[in-house]
Amino acid sequence: MNTFVSYIAVLGILALVGLPSFIGHLRDRAIDRQLRDAERGMARTAEPGKIQTKGPRATCGHLSGQISPSKPAQPSIAT
Repeated sequence: MNTFVSYIAVLGILALVGLPSFIGHLRDRAIDRQLRDAERGMARTAEPGKIQTKGPRATCGHLSGQISPSKPAQPSIAT
């Protein structure tokens, strides 16, 4: 009987230690499912023939949506 109680105690402690990890894993899977569904929804609503972009691209240190100045800044030369 004492061995049975020890087994139950060990299993209870293992459950208490592993439960937060298991809950986090389930939450991550739910978030992944939501992201996957959102990507599928965006693909369905896209116009046919239009290229999809995943967000702003970095080109030459600027984001593609940013407006860059027409002339680059010149360093001042003190004489």
